[in-house]
Amino acid sequence: MSKTIRLQIGDWQAGAKTAYYKGSQLLSMLAPENPNQKHIVVPIDAPTDVPLKEENGVTAQQAVLGNVQHAKAVIRKEQPDRIITLGGNCLVSQAPFDYLHGKYGETLGVIWFDAHPDISNPQMFNHEHAMVVANLLGAGDPVLHAEVEHPLRPAQILYAGLQPLLASEAQELHRLGVTYTVQEHGMLPTDAILTWLKQHHFSKIAIHWDIDVLSPNDFHAQYFAEPDVPMFAGSSHGISTIREMSEKLQAIQQAADIVGLTIAEYLPWDAIRLQQTMQGLDIFTKD
Repeated sequence: MSKTIRLQIGDWQAGAKTAYYKGSQLLSMLAPENPNQKHIVVPIDAPTDVPLKEENGVTAQQAVLGNVQHAKAVIRKEQPDRIITLGGNCLVSQAPFDYLHGKYGETLGVIWFDAHPDISNPQMFNHEHAMVVANLLGAGDPVLHAEVEHPLRPAQILYAGLQPLLASEAQELHRLGVTYTVQEHGMLPTDAILTWLKQHHFSKIAIHWDIDVLSPNDFHAQYFAEPDVPMFAGSSHGISTIREMSEKLQAIQQAADIVGLTIAEYLPWDAIRLQQTMQGLDIFTKD
């Protein structure tokens, strides 16, 4: 009998946004209920007003390292066949995908639904959530990739939804040997995804879904729709719709066994603002 666990990993430090923590909590509430799937809250320090410090060119490196180690310990204890990960930022996929690769070996393919490649290193950027794919390939942040016990091969990764890259990202993808296509006119077609699965004989699939693969006009609870914050000029936002994303997920599950699913970078701005408004009302604190 197979075993599926759900990991609630509210890592916010790797993206330096406290809203990731709330996003993980809400995702856990929104996920379809299944009493047969053990739900585990990975211990993450709750956000505070204390500014995060940079260590070795990485924001909150030791805190992020601890988060990964906590997730690894939980997974090692549970020894699941499938892992659902509810983040938090993109870094939350590191421990589950590493474990799944160790379990399924070369039969595992990774489909990375994201507007960005997440192959940075501390010389390129200081937030760990932009380094997770590089870490899984044995590159990225030396401190974090040292935690990866089963590095992926470049051919095991397929990008879907990838938008125009920074020059440094393109250079790093080339250096790492990762094949990719920029999809600024539309997400990678479903036929291309299924062909990739067949060509590489991947029977097991781990899916990473960064919410920012979606257009901020279609889905607002994401990085590029933060209220009163100008869109970061150095990075491209997604262009896909949630309907398109749903169709692709349905097609993939018909073609292969999904053993890992991460939903990351869910940033529920409206829920947070509503909560803050209610917290300012005395009636909620009176007996």
